[in-house]
Amino acid sequence: MHRREAIAAILAAPLVGVRAVSAQRIDLTSLTIAQAAARLANREITPLELANAYLARIDKLNKDLNAYVTVTRDLARREARNAKPGQSLYGIPIAHKDLFETRGIRTTAGSLLFEEHIPATNAIIVQQLESMGAVLLGKTNTHELGGGVTTINPFFGTTRNPSDRTRIPGGSSGGSAAAVAAHLCAAATGSDTGGSVRIPAALCGCVGFKPSHGRLSTQGLIAASPTFDHVGFLTRTVEDAQILFRAVTDDDIANVVNPIRVGVPTRYFFDGMAPEVESAFAAAMARIGSLGARVTSVSMPIDDKTMSRIFDPVFMFELWGRFGADWRTNPGSFSKQFSTVFSFDRPGVGEYEAAVAALKSYQAEIDKLFNDVDVVATPTVPITAPPIAGPVDGMKILRNTWPFNAAGTPAISIPVARAGLPVGLQLVGRRGEDDKLLQIARRFEAN
Repeated sequence: MHRREAIAAILAAPLVGVRAVSAQRIDLTSLTIAQAAARLANREITPLELANAYLARIDKLNKDLNAYVTVTRDLARREARNAKPGQSLYGIPIAHKDLFETRGIRTTAGSLLFEEHIPATNAIIVQQLESMGAVLLGKTNTHELGGGVTTINPFFGTTRNPSDRTRIPGGSSGGSAAAVAAHLCAAATGSDTGGSVRIPAALCGCVGFKPSHGRLSTQGLIAASPTFDHVGFLTRTVEDAQILFRAVTDDDIANVVNPIRVGVPTRYFFDGMAPEVESAFAAAMARIGSLGARVTSVSMPIDDKTMSRIFDPVFMFELWGRFGADWRTNPGSFSKQFSTVFSFDRPGVGEYEAAVAALKSYQAEIDKLFNDVDVVATPTVPITAPPIAGPVDGMKILRNTWPFNAAGTPAISIPVARAGLPVGLQLVGRRGEDDKLLQIARRFEAN
């Protein structure tokens, strides 16, 4: 089965538990991509009706949540009217993180450096989704230059967590996660350098998928670290993530053999874990075991010193290369917090090259791990969403996600606790086995 056949099979599936009623009698923003696509294909609703439902909800809720920095109302309605039946994402309303360049639409990157930046072309991922019939609702808020885990932005305001508006949504794709979780879009793009898709997905209670490094193009993404930058998606369900991923790739359907082998690390990923995260993870693993998976312990080549050895020098070297000159010539365009990054000298070439060599060895060791397991499971974030007022331990929030940016592996966060503050389960697959990971995650997704 190839890409278009796979998408067609998903979109043609019957709506389970959703009675066919008129557009006037159902909240259209409650539909997943799969559900909305089926209704659109059956002409039960129109793309314009769907777009207008989302725009009305944005008008009602966004002032409080600050998920969007730009809402493209006229464009959304125009694209909805012009959508063509048969396109893979015909009429599906989405949002883009404001690090992705959008033709003719301001792209701020959450920074004064780009406050008036209006690109002439779309980022590759933007163009791909547009060509598949997706309807753009707007641009979502991000941490300044994508460089943090809170989406407390000093220039464009703080995005609030839909589960508790006194708490952070996570970052840096916090606006995208908040928009998806609050039903202000059907899905959104995100970028992920150290966890920026999976962290906000976990803290807001939605799905966050980061494919293998390089699987989706970063061209047109205002980013800082080519070695670690990934393009990803935030959705309500794993099925919706599959639809988006298969729409922009040519992956065949992977073969998943039972029983699925799930590896749980023996150390590092559970240090400092909050009790509510611990209990949610334990319940999720018990459920996974009850579904027939074979759960085993695995040892991973990581400890508290690994990040400073293989991640920090590479990231800092590349960040300095991207924004160092801007900071020297225009320091007022950076917040005080971001400017502290440049208080540290750029790593030397020798230190950078040593870190790259150590990184390659680390990646090889991670690759070997998947000879014995199909996926690795960890809590996505060891804690639940901290208050906006603080304290916020950014390193603890990053702890469980950055290792898989370094590894270049596909990783996904799925909600495992929605009562109270959300908790995410992170599943990680072998490099290049993106579709296999999505299929396994879909089996384990809580209903």
